[in-house]
Amino acid sequence: TDLVRCTVIAEDLRQVNALMALLEARSVVGLTGAEKRGGEGDEAPMLELDNSDGDRILRITAIKNRFDESYDDSKTGGYRDLSLNIEVGWTMQEGLVSFEKVRDWGLLECQRHICEIQVRLRSQ
Repeated sequence: TDLVRCTVIAEDLRQVNALMALLEARSVVGLTGAEKRGGEGDEAPMLELDNSDGDRILRITAIKNRFDESYDDSKTGGYRDLSLNIEVGWTMQEGLVSFEKVRDWGLLECQRHICEIQVRLRSQ
């Protein structure tokens, strides 16, 4: 698995919430039972796997919400953001990449990729 990162700049928390809703609508959340039993030191998922909608192409594997009021920002000099790790599965045929539905990852010979999305406010 590889890791890449991007940053999304939001104007306000309403836009942060809208982005989160969009990602949730295209995602399953959590890890499967086999992945939960992984190596020592693996973080537990926030939620169990929910794949009731078979058309989802992303899996949210971790969320750190540093906008939450309970987050102690004294350790980060006041910095706050929302950080998500999402996993995508893809195949390549004849030079074209296709993102595959999560439900098909085990059936296809998919490559899988972890991406980090950091969402922060423009005013920071």
